[in-house]
Amino acid sequence: MNEVQRLAVFCHKMTNALNSGFDIERALMVTKENETGALADAIERTLKRVMQGMNLNVAMRTDEAIYTPELVDAVYVTEQTGHVEKAFSKMAVLFDTKVTTRRRIMQASIYPVFVFCILICAVFAVSAVADHLAQAVYITGGVFAIIFLILFFFYGGKNLSRKNLIIGNVLIRLPKIGKLILKSELADFADNMAIFYDCGVPVYKALQISSKTVRNRALKEKILRAADHVSMGNPLSEALKDQEIFPFDLVSSIKVGEKSGDVTNMLEYVANYYREDIRNSTEKMFALIR
Repeated sequence: MNEVQRLAVFCHKMTNALNSGFDIERALMVTKENETGALADAIERTLKRVMQGMNLNVAMRTDEAIYTPELVDAVYVTEQTGHVEKAFSKMAVLFDTKVTTRRRIMQASIYPVFVFCILICAVFAVSAVADHLAQAVYITGGVFAIIFLILFFFYGGKNLSRKNLIIGNVLIRLPKIGKLILKSELADFADNMAIFYDCGVPVYKALQISSKTVRNRALKEKILRAADHVSMGNPLSEALKDQEIFPFDLVSSIKVGEKSGDVTNMLEYVANYYREDIRNSTEKMFALIR
């Protein structure tokens, strides 16, 4: 079981315990049972701090790297309203969907590897017949080097002065897999924003919090820039549109939500749409391999 799966189970346990009427201390005690590893140690430390009188979010903050910033911030927000179980319930669903989506993307990576292997086999077959093995290998390597350089300079070139963004810019624009990676990140981003919107967090603050959990550095930078735009009074949809990386369907859905006063549901709709799209895309890839 990986770290995200463990967090999903932890959140489900906390949700059930709190909904059963347990207080925070008792819920942590019950949740700690049968846990092992770093998460078990973090829960133990959190329990001790709560017993000393700390708020749950403060007790969890020291182990934010284990709990993830999004979970700790969600707990902080919901503690203000006295409904902390809401944070664990929503984050349990989010972690579950993350596990499923990441597994699908990992499985989808088999497709380009499969195509690459077929291409190499074809090159070797042709070279064996033509008795030009060395030349064929050099040509194959040269072709892939050229493709990589084109992707690197064309897609990463806009940020060559910022090396930490180059890889992010290239990854999200790789054929097939790049689109899946971007949609996965956007689905997580939309889900996080929906949670914070629902809890009444200011939009610029919700963007800043959500950026902490984005793994792609290029996308993280764009989200932080959007937060700056929102802090100056711009609507979320306009702030995202100006970054030129967020898809039209995401921006337009948020714009509709802003007009109707229901941004939360629109964000959840977009997140579900992207995850369904990832599922369909990966199934098509598997069908081609079969």
